[in-house]
Parts: sequence; structure tokens; C-alpha cells
Amino acid sequence: MNNVAHNRFGWLAALAMAVGMGVLASSAVGEDPAFIGSKKCKMCHNQEYKSWEETKMAKALDVLKPNERAEKKTAAGLDPAKDYTTDEKCVKCHVVGFGKASGYAIPAAGDAKAAKEAEKLAHVGCENCHGPGGQYEAIHKDVMTKSRPYTADEMHAAGMTKISAETCTVCHNTDSPTHDPAKPFDYEKQKLEGVHKQFPLKFRKE
Repeated sequence: MNNVAHNRFGWLAALAMAVGMGVLASSAVGEDPAFIGSKKCKMCHNQEYKSWEETKMAKALDVLKPNERAEKKTAAGLDPAKDYTTDEKCVKCHVVGFGKASGYAIPAAGDAKAAKEAEKLAHVGCENCHGPGGQYEAIHKDVMTKSRPYTADEMHAAGMTKISAETCTVCHNTDSPTHDPAKPFDYEKQKLEGVHKQFPLKFRKE
């Protein structure tokens, strides 16, 4: 085989391999986009992260612990002394990605390694509202690396959730044992008061 033919064969083989790997990678991402945890978001969104830490969302899992919010639990017919951090019906709305392969998993009692891993996705974090970071993390990195402008539409096209009332009512609904019919969820109010503060985004353009 001459050098030209040899090089062409090598190039085609490499291309075929790259395409094949790309298909496999795309399938894996499509099946279950990865959750990366709020601390990954903090790397570029430090102000938002610090503001989030002051919200109830950042302590969401803690309220399921024994004797936390005892009065409210009692009023809802729950046992205030019970540990609800192991109750799947409750946990799903107090952590990130519960029920997904890369989401929060309830650690077994005494499993320190699993508990440490679970802590990354504990509480209601960035990805509860914005979607799994694995879908749009690459776009964020590209923006920061190139210091280039981007639009919200670009992020949404990459998989970032376009937040709406439905984003919140997945959990803020009548299925919650602490739901008060006299106080229905007010999306317009909560999007201003219940979440982290909004800060100008350096490369964002409308």
C-alpha cells in the first residue's frame, strides 16, 4: 500500500471511530443527562451560589430530619420524630435528580462514602430549576474559555430548562402533605422572593 492510500485509510478509520464514539456518547447523554451538583455551578456563578445558600432551598433536605419543623409536621399529620430523609415520597422534592441514574441516591445507614457522594446533590439546587448540568456545561465552558457572548436561546437549545410555573409545581402542589389550600403556590411572587438574587451575567446578550 503506498503512502497516499495508507494515509487515506488511516484518516477514514479515525473518522469512523470518532463518529462511532460520538454516536455512543450522544446516546448516553440523551438517555440520562448527568447531574453535576451546585458546587460546579458556583465556579462561575459565585454570587448566585452565595445568595442561594441563604434560601430555604439550600436547606431543603434538613427539614426532613427528626424534630425539624415539628409544629408544621404535626399540623400536616406527620410524625415530627420520624426521619423522613429515607422516605422516597418526601426525598424526591428535597434533593437534585432523585430517581435518575446520576441523581441523588439515599445513602445506606453507616455508608460514609455514599453519604459524602449524596451530599453533592442534597437540597434543592441549581439543577432542580435549570435542568441537569451535563446538558449545557460544555456551552458554559466554551463561553468562559472564549469570553464570547451567548443568548438564553442558545442555552435552552443545549438543554437548559426554560423556567416556568410548571418547573416549580412539580413539587409545589397539592400532593405535598404540608400544602395549605388557603395559600396556593404563587409563582410570580416566589420567582422574585423564593430563589437566589439575580445578577448581571457578563457575556449574556438578549
